[in-house]
Amino acid sequence: MNGVEETRRALCAFETDGLEGAPARGEGEARIDDEGVSVGGLRVEFLDVDSFADAGRVLTLGLHPAGTLRISMLARRHETFAKALGEARDAARVRGLLAHGLGAPESFEGALLEPGPARDARLLVWPTHVAVVPAGADPFQVPLGGVTDVRFTEGTWEIVLDAPGGPFHFGRLARRTDAFARAVRAARAAMLERCASASGTRLFSDGRAVAASALGSDFERLLVAWSAPERLEGAREIVRRAGGRERSAIGLAELLDPDEEGLAAKVELPENTAAFLLAEVRGRVVLELLSGPSAATYVFRGAREEAGADLAALHFRRRGLALTRAEEAGPSGRPYRLALRRLAPLMRLRAAALARVVHGARWTESLAKVLDAS
Repeated sequence: MNGVEETRRALCAFETDGLEGAPARGEGEARIDDEGVSVGGLRVEFLDVDSFADAGRVLTLGLHPAGTLRISMLARRHETFAKALGEARDAARVRGLLAHGLGAPESFEGALLEPGPARDARLLVWPTHVAVVPAGADPFQVPLGGVTDVRFTEGTWEIVLDAPGGPFHFGRLARRTDAFARAVRAARAAMLERCASASGTRLFSDGRAVAASALGSDFERLLVAWSAPERLEGAREIVRRAGGRERSAIGLAELLDPDEEGLAAKVELPENTAAFLLAEVRGRVVLELLSGPSAATYVFRGAREEAGADLAALHFRRRGLALTRAEEAGPSGRPYRLALRRLAPLMRLRAAALARVVHGARWTESLAKVLDAS
């Protein structure tokens, strides 16, 4: 047995409250895996553990939609088991709230100071975003595509990320304060360089649409360059339906759940990167992925800037958007059940979704029907 396996199992006593069909109490070996914890024939998945407390040498897990599991009598294993349980739960909920990335992040122990209340937090720096895992609260991400500045506040020894949803103040990083700032700045600079290399301009950042009016003649150039051949005429039809370029925008998004196969743009884009078009048509927002995934066209109710910000927060993941109500309750929806009830951008987009138009022989007719509906 290796060290990780050893910290993830321990003899214990347990009690339950409000869990239908579960024993009220018992003793046995508790085992932690990447998705949950099992003890006495009972299994709890971390996506359903909405609260976790360690007090009086009792580990208390508050469950969704109701119920409690308490684990105690861990003796000398209490600290190591509690740490392993907390870390596994955090990692599962980072994935469940779509705040994960590709590869392994650089990890920092610090605190989220603002927005308050101030609390300890684990900070995970990926090439695309910073995931924040506050103690006692849901993880969330700060996409680097929206970060406009990374500042050091000398008086309070804080690192501040200026962003549309911020500013976000991080502290209690001790000797790793400078290292955290360097990691975020380096990741952001590399992201901006990838976008500049692909676009030939410094206007783009990951997940952020640039209005056609800001691009001038570059809009048509990029529309052609970034579209797969089978998407270009459809993209032009969307722009036409929007009344021209004034209500259209284009962008790049680095996909964090990339498909194994996809549609290649006319010019080669960075790895795992898709190009997208956003257009506003009479109170509706049309999302078209120009290259990358062979995705359907999505139509939302609302304004382009608001829908674009929510899509950027999801890194343009579509699976959670495409789930039907029936799929939500089935196996396909289980990995998304936490995001479906707790992730505000996904909840807003699903509430605003009007249609998902699959590409096919009748795509133009189907899209027109959605856009012309009163």
